[in-house]
Amino acid sequence: MLKDLFINSTILISFIFIISQIFKNEILSLSISYKYKFLFGLTQGVLGIILMLFTIHINPKVIMDLRHIPILLAAFYGGGFASIIAGITIALFRISYFGVSTPAIIASINMLNVAIACAIISRMNLKGFRKWMYMNIISSLFITSTFLLIIKNSIILRNTLIYFWIASIIIGTLAYYISNYMNISIKLLDRLEHESTIDFLTGLSNVRQYDNALNTSFLNVRNRNEHLSILIIDIDFFKKVNDTYGHLAGDAVLKQLGIVLSTSSRSFDVVSRIGGEEFSVILHDCPTNQSMEVAERLRSDVELNEFILPDETKINICVSIGSATYPDNVNNLENLVHEADTALYAAKHSGRNKVCHPE
Repeated sequence: MLKDLFINSTILISFIFIISQIFKNEILSLSISYKYKFLFGLTQGVLGIILMLFTIHINPKVIMDLRHIPILLAAFYGGGFASIIAGITIALFRISYFGVSTPAIIASINMLNVAIACAIISRMNLKGFRKWMYMNIISSLFITSTFLLIIKNSIILRNTLIYFWIASIIIGTLAYYISNYMNISIKLLDRLEHESTIDFLTGLSNVRQYDNALNTSFLNVRNRNEHLSILIIDIDFFKKVNDTYGHLAGDAVLKQLGIVLSTSSRSFDVVSRIGGEEFSVILHDCPTNQSMEVAERLRSDVELNEFILPDETKINICVSIGSATYPDNVNNLENLVHEADTALYAAKHSGRNKVCHPE
């Protein structure tokens, strides 16, 4: 029996790990997508089938398995819909593979009962391990009723129930902690990957993501023969804001400027913060005349916007913008950023609060 229990534990742990790696992106979407709920429920149903095939032998005439634990996993992470899918999958296999018999019908009905019960509990306002234990206990009670209906020998029934409840609690707890660890790891990795591309202050793309987007844009230009424009934006006299109102006020201005730039740009443009008070906008498939319109709109919207500081003081700022477009006014794609920077310096040195581009 211990050997069978060890095999079941190994199968369960391995399956949890494999599924978490194969479907890690889908796991992040379980709360919103019925497609992924269905797939997750189906995979947990397959896990239940595998556990059913690797039964735990209590004695030569009595066997048990832990097929209910995958239903718990489906309900806990995928909700009621995934739980029902897992339960139906296991129940259908139980009847089709082992044949129609009284024990098979009872076991299949109870698997559906387990799935429904877990679906109901999954909607209850319970947290973490407590919700899991409620599911496990209710599921184990349903399976206990199956043993009570099938096993007539009181001694064998007693031993079976003791072994089953011990295995259910121990393996169920192990499954909870391992699956929870994998789930937290996947979400943490996703958050770190997201944060590695986002500027912490403004929420815009950071320098790393800006470089990636720029390289991708270069490839698209070469492959599709498109125009590509870039705007380099710098706040005029930003040091005065920090010196006069403090660095917290400066941070507030940067945050709000990020919002203005994002709102005023096209939805598919890449807006990034690439320095202290320096920003960039990558304009895909955008010729010179259109890029100048976008740049002028950005400059005007910033000038007209009231920036609210932490002490409720309202100030106005302005920006200088350098614009460059390939192939309209920049022949070499590799020089595009340099030419936009040069245009920015020209805007700074010729009065600020203006847009300049290479002649």
